[in-house]
Amino acid sequence: MAETIDRYAGAPMVRFLDAYVLDAIGALDDATRATMAGNVARIRQALRVDGETWQDVVETAMAMPDDAAEGVRTSWAMFVDECFRTGQTPDALAWSHALVDARFRS
Repeated sequence: MAETIDRYAGAPMVRFLDAYVLDAIGALDDATRATMAGNVARIRQALRVDGETWQDVVETAMAMPDDAAEGVRTSWAMFVDECFRTGQTPDALAWSHALVDARFRS
């Protein structure tokens, strides 16, 4: 738990990006999905961008291409295939953190 808290300390956008990636690959938990959907107006206000859904707001705030979610799903599928090929179990949370860190954190 402390690792998660530390991950988001001073980096609120990382929380949105982690949720975005997990949602794109179908691994976002129901509670977080409901919280995000219920807070679209607050997320719009916090990020100062428009969007119909919280996913749209994150995509706009980060200037993502229209096919960003599909790209995430494609990358996840390739990772899963590689894991199975090498006898490993894919970990959606660890993978999503690694993806967000590699693409969005400096």
